[in-house]
Amino acid sequence: MTDSLFYNADNYVIVAVCMDNNFSGDEARIAFSWYQLTIVFLLPVIIMAYCYTFVIRVLWLSTKNLPNLIQADRCVNELVS
Repeated sequence: MTDSLFYNADNYVIVAVCMDNNFSGDEARIAFSWYQLTIVFLLPVIIMAYCYTFVIRVLWLSTKNLPNLIQADRCVNELVS
């Protein structure tokens, strides 16, 4: 991390700039970028896609069973009446 000092006649500001000086070369920097892309973006997208697919499948199957549920509800209402 490097600090820079900016000032004018009345005020001054110290700006801290974070740099990735810990990597030995471009290969390590690229590998870390791929790691971050995978962990931070792709893995959550895959998990969300799986979960949304499961929810959509359950809802789709329930709509196929909906006429039977409505018919059973009508039968119960007729028996009660």
